[in-house]
Amino acid sequence: MISKKILFISLIFALLIASCNKKGCTDSLALNYNEKAKKDDGSCEFLNQNTKALFLQTHHFYDSLTFYLDSTYNDDFGTKIKFNRASFYLGKNGFYDDSNISIDDTVNHMLIHPDENVYQIGHISNIDNIKSEFYIGVDSIRNHINPANYMSNNPLSYQTPSTHWQMGSNPINWSYLFIIIEGSADSNSNGIFETNENFIFHIGGDQYISNIYEINSTVIDNLQSNNLIGVIPNSYSINIDLNWASIINNIDVKNSQSTHGGGNVQLAEKIVNNCDYLISEHF
Repeated sequence: MISKKILFISLIFALLIASCNKKGCTDSLALNYNEKAKKDDGSCEFLNQNTKALFLQTHHFYDSLTFYLDSTYNDDFGTKIKFNRASFYLGKNGFYDDSNISIDDTVNHMLIHPDENVYQIGHISNIDNIKSEFYIGVDSIRNHINPANYMSNNPLSYQTPSTHWQMGSNPINWSYLFIIIEGSADSNSNGIFETNENFIFHIGGDQYISNIYEINSTVIDNLQSNNLIGVIPNSYSINIDLNWASIINNIDVKNSQSTHGGGNVQLAEKIVNNCDYLISEHF
């Protein structure tokens, strides 16, 4: 009797493992979308057989250096600084072909941070070059929707640490934190990041959504043999560069230690304006 119970439990456990690892098409826009699939295997099919998922690959820099959290850099005033948290919401406004004809006008948001380099941002058909419209922030409609309304894998759902600011019960007073920069500045130049030398820049609110940036990109066709981490086979991808140093351009970090939700208006506006130089084409 005991052996039968053990066999039954083992069978149930094996079925659970199999369901957790189930592969298939996870793209809800595909003809063969499988809502039970947990891992995309590149099998998605579309009405237009040349239509594939499009991924954004990000390359992170601090001026000419590769950008990493917890690495030491200098601000424009010679102060040694390091970042322990850095992220921003990147909105996709649309894609256009060489004739400036819209090929995808769906709005999509990504939570960009230096520990992740690949994000799915839409679908396109066979095309060599596209112009992308991006902005930093969350549009004024989605910015006031309860994050609980989104699935947990959506970047607009509740995040840990939090990327959302709620004041009161009325969503009109809520906002995502569009830009989050936290770290330490060696204020007394003794070569040590002390506990009281922190800076926190949290920017949110409809008035702080950025301009729209147009980025031209070459579309890469990822074949079945593609091994890029996070990019599924049989897909497309484009690349952009991100210069995190631009966010604090001409900001004396040690003397500008905080703004939350745009409370320090002058500092918040400067950071948002600096973001005009954050995104660029990748060559």
